[in-house]
Amino acid sequence: MPAQEVLDVDAVAAATLECPAVAGLHPGGTRFVATYLPGRRVVGVRVDEDRVLLSVVLAQGASVGRLEQQVRDAVTPLVAGRAIDVHVADIDTGEELSEELGADPAGERR
Repeated sequence: MPAQEVLDVDAVAAATLECPAVAGLHPGGTRFVATYLPGRRVVGVRVDEDRVLLSVVLAQGASVGRLEQQVRDAVTPLVAGRAIDVHVADIDTGEELSEELGADPAGERR
């Protein structure tokens, strides 16, 4: 794959957040998951040359299998042939998510 192929990280984040089984994007665990852009970062999305890692919060009542399929279907057209890794970092228990986890890529509350 050509290294110069540009990926719209905001579109990938937005498509992921549109999935009903996704309650939010998550910064990950010991390895922070984010894409750094000029003056900001997109938490929960890491793009490498050959793969995209999405770290998400599973919506209450949703299955992991359904979440994975929804995310793959939503982002496959946006990742220019890269492999897609979906990491469920947390589960929404119905309690309020933190501002950072419940925010969309523009920083507005979902």
